[in-house]
Amino acid sequence: MEDYDTIEIAYVLDGEPSIAIYKSLFEVFTEYLGLDYEGDVYSIRARQINGYNNNVDTTGKYDDVIQTLSSYPNWSVEIPLSYDELTVTRTIDSHNLTSIPSCESIYFSTWIYGLKDTDDEELLETVKQYRRNFAEIHAQAANTLEPKWGFGRRGGLAIGEDEAIEELATKTRPPLYEYNVFRAETVEAIGREQVLSAPAYYVEELDWGGVFMAVTEPPKQCGHECQQCDEVADQLGLSLAKTERYH
Repeated sequence: MEDYDTIEIAYVLDGEPSIAIYKSLFEVFTEYLGLDYEGDVYSIRARQINGYNNNVDTTGKYDDVIQTLSSYPNWSVEIPLSYDELTVTRTIDSHNLTSIPSCESIYFSTWIYGLKDTDDEELLETVKQYRRNFAEIHAQAANTLEPKWGFGRRGGLAIGEDEAIEELATKTRPPLYEYNVFRAETVEAIGREQVLSAPAYYVEELDWGGVFMAVTEPPKQCGHECQQCDEVADQLGLSLAKTERYH
């Protein structure tokens, strides 16, 4: 199984977010990234359920994004970053992340190239800040969406051959990925201090009791460049994620 050159993260939700939640989510992106509500332009794609008529493939400003989210069940919005773009997607029918329409998810994806090491020491400091920003913005998105589970990795979302995302999302002790959102029940079962003191690259306690954790510094992978994932898994008492098949 050959990995892709992207980092992909999915937040599995209890139900479809309200328009108010979507507005809050895109306000987080707009304000955190220093974007201009009136001036900055986003790429927007959207379509109806299993439909090919009245589809959208255009660019627009913040208000156009919100209008699209309120009108279409399937959509994708590209948000400009300093080093690339962050694509935010919701799909509820064909090519659904989970293959289970009742499992609501919001999906984030970005290329790794702007996060990779460089021999230019001055530029490397900027890249390190990009990596930190990458973790912070996904933590803020988790704080807004309050997912029941979040998981992600460099190379494409993948699970075990005998696993289903909907089942993994209900586990009190889910497998450990490079990027994780643990709900409050999971944090309490593991031990809040155990989670917050894990030797991960980035750990943030969320307002609603959950925790966002980036185990590795982007774009490093578990099992490739360091033993950090093993150390974090040992401290949390979690198994490392199986990545045998893509979704």
